[in-house]
Amino acid sequence: MRILAISDLHGDLDAAREALDRYEPELLLSCGDWGDPDQVAEADLAEFPARLPVLTTFGNHDPLAALARLRNRDGSSVLLAKGEVRQVEGVRVAAIGGIWAKSHRLPHYVLDEDVADEAGRIARGGPVDILLTHGCPVGLADRTPRGGRGGQRCFLNAFHTIAPKLHLCGHLHVAQERTLKDGRRVINVGATPDGTVVVIESDPSGLVARLERFSRGR
Repeated sequence: MRILAISDLHGDLDAAREALDRYEPELLLSCGDWGDPDQVAEADLAEFPARLPVLTTFGNHDPLAALARLRNRDGSSVLLAKGEVRQVEGVRVAAIGGIWAKSHRLPHYVLDEDVADEAGRIARGGPVDILLTHGCPVGLADRTPRGGRGGQRCFLNAFHTIAPKLHLCGHLHVAQERTLKDGRRVINVGATPDGTVVVIESDPSGLVARLERFSRGR
């Protein structure tokens, strides 16, 4: 099975469509930020699960109500629920949505304890192949455009608690990756409108993921 991961569209759905045409995956994953509610229409978002199975988490620029309503052709929710581990063709996927904050003032704000609670529930659900987050684990694929660190410790702790084979994140708009000594990987998808995606090949021997940069319009 070929899996495509996208992130940070910010309303540019054509970038996702172009990536789908180019890589022809059987499953689409998203690290969030499809676009603010005034940037993306629910009918346009619905084109994606009508085309292939989609699993997404959410970031700080997403139409949360619309994502919650979207369904794949088998009736399953496109938006991964808190603590849920979803299996698709033998690949187990989980997600922790939102961005770190010190309050719940906005719907996409998550606290340290929220992330820890979700990570615990996911870990209790069994092994995870792919973890989707919008925010990044500090020190792992979290370089900002200015060269500093943009990750948070709560997502690093979640990475260690869940121990996925592959952790995909976004938010910082800088495509980058880090491989640990034990072979686990963290890949920041970057921003798909900039021409970055992650292509994952899944077979009985495991997952092979690569960060791809493609020229749009070609």
